[in-house]
Amino acid sequence: MTLAAVSGASGFIGTALTPALAAKGIAVRPDARPDGQRLPLSGQALADWLRGTDIVYHLAGIAHDKAAPTRQADFTTVNRDLTLDLYHASAAAGVAAFVWLSSIKALGESAEAPLGVDAPHAPQGNYARSKAQAELGLLRASQAGGPRLTIVRPPLVYGPGVRGNFARLLKLCASPWPLPLADARGPRALLGLDNLVDLLIHLAHTVNPPTLIHACDTEEWRTTDLVRELRRLAGRPNRQFFVPARVVKAMARPLGLAATASSLFDPLRVDSGPSMQALDWRPPHSARRLLEKTWRWAARH
Repeated sequence: MTLAAVSGASGFIGTALTPALAAKGIAVRPDARPDGQRLPLSGQALADWLRGTDIVYHLAGIAHDKAAPTRQADFTTVNRDLTLDLYHASAAAGVAAFVWLSSIKALGESAEAPLGVDAPHAPQGNYARSKAQAELGLLRASQAGGPRLTIVRPPLVYGPGVRGNFARLLKLCASPWPLPLADARGPRALLGLDNLVDLLIHLAHTVNPPTLIHACDTEEWRTTDLVRELRRLAGRPNRQFFVPARVVKAMARPLGLAATASSLFDPLRVDSGPSMQALDWRPPHSARRLLEKTWRWAARH
């Protein structure tokens, strides 16, 4: 039986991945106890956690939507240094495969043309820089030998339990207030949680996956269309009005909301075709069904 070690098992993605792995007959060794407390993964404890493991899913890290400004110095330590430490420890333990969840943000915050896996790094902000630095470090480390490395670069992941900007958007769409998003027409790639989990499980059975993988839903969304769909699910009228994107972004800049405005108005397109072809895999769930599932969760919470 395949044994998978999962870091970040108690997080947004980990809590969906671990039971799904078990349902597919893959034994799971999480980095958290049943009460949600993280295990101390260092020294001998780390070696014991990795012993006998076939594949490591490294999901743990500081998310860009959770970190307060006072924690920004920790991005490099957690997202880069601890990732490299875990890869080296996995090599010492004889682990066969190492799957790490990076971010499309390592390549930039916006893109008119779909970003391919060979696009140059263009990170903006500490979170994205730490992801790009970790990617480069892992690629160098893997060339010296060690577990087969797979780096997955998802765009924004949504689903039950989502936090950050998407959770805030859900709340706005549930409100009766009109929103100035009629001009938010830049197509943006998203990835439903269930589709990501299916991909990660698929990697456990893939003999020779690509080192770099881009994955997203088959549907792109303009923010204005996404809001319309979420308001339909909420039973609310659309109620979006037109303010030029440049005006909204100019107003957001002095408020420290430039990145948020960009995520609403600017395009961010992802070329997942070559990755999906190499893996012989496609997202099994439609974005509309996953949005509805996410909305049902939000309505309960």
